Amino acid sequence: MTDKVLVLPFWGLFAIVLIMLILSFRSNRARLLNGILGNLAVIIFIVALFVTQTQVNNSYILRFLIIVVAGLAIVGLVVYSLAGILLLWNALLVWRRESHQLANMLTLILGIALLSSSTIFSLINHYFPNRLASMIANVSAVVVMYMVVWFANFAMSYLLSRMVHHKLNKQFIIILGAGLMGEKVSPLLAGRLDRAIKFRNKQLAKTGNAPVLIPSGGQGGDEVVPEGVAMRNYLLEQGIPASEIHAETKSKNTYENMEFSKQIVDELGFDRNLGLFATSDYHTFRAAGFARYVGMPIDGLGAKTSRFFVPNAFLREYVAILMAHKKFHAIVLSLLVIAAIAVSFIPTN
Repeated sequence: MTDKVLVLPFWGLFAIVLIMLILSFRSNRARLLNGILGNLAVIIFIVALFVTQTQVNNSYILRFLIIVVAGLAIVGLVVYSLAGILLLWNALLVWRRESHQLANMLTLILGIALLSSSTIFSLINHYFPNRLASMIANVSAVVVMYMVVWFANFAMSYLLSRMVHHKLNKQFIIILGAGLMGEKVSPLLAGRLDRAIKFRNKQLAKTGNAPVLIPSGGQGGDEVVPEGVAMRNYLLEQGIPASEIHAETKSKNTYENMEFSKQIVDELGFDRNLGLFATSDYHTFRAAGFARYVGMPIDGLGAKTSRFFVPNAFLREYVAILMAHKKFHAIVLSLLVIAAIAVSFIPTN
């Protein structure tokens, strides 16, 4: 009886969180709440297993826990020891192969920050008064932990959003623009177009019905034609009939991609639920949020991204997600920082 009293509440809590995750995911596959609930479910599951092991002393449960804990410890040690070096190495690759924009320098900035942090805090401890040095350390720890927790939630949300099987019943596929090379699509944009073509061909082969393709993108200041036009030309070169292509050529960002493409979907009389969008794999989660915001609850087809660019792109998406809720994060983080400062000035004796 005692064993059940100790164990059942943990498994009951796990079941509740899991049900909440399933309901949240079914309601909206592109929300951070899914990541929060997913990570919470994993933590409660491990705790429930640990409590169960202490009560029943099962060797299989013990081995599983050892493998999980050891795996997490190894990953954490590697990340802590090598993250700075790996980020700088990645930054060098991005610098050599991509444009030198601030958005492409996130791994460089983070790598330098990680590698220099120990030296900076050593200098602070040496030259600053103890109370002030303690305050800086506490505030830094709070900010870093806050960012890490939300990054874990974002990563879990992203992974869950990718666990979707797309039915072969789509009426349209929106293809998000990504820059041109003259009048031709860039390799990154070609990957998005090819991903849409692949799904289109698969559905056509299985059902005999091809979804309409909506290449979406306006003309940037440094572009000679709208992205939608260049994308349409690419699709035609790949053998897609002109009747299956309806280009959107006014949008300047992802929100407008979805908003203006929705107008085409409505004009064609399609069901807003029976569609997909194609973009780079790292961009699917945030783009799905924009799609739902304008009234199209559709999921994304992710085109593969060059491996060297994934860390920087993923960090960029994470920052964009934070900025989309900047007021909330500013308020919460400010309260935590105030608490950390207050703790620093509590007398120790």
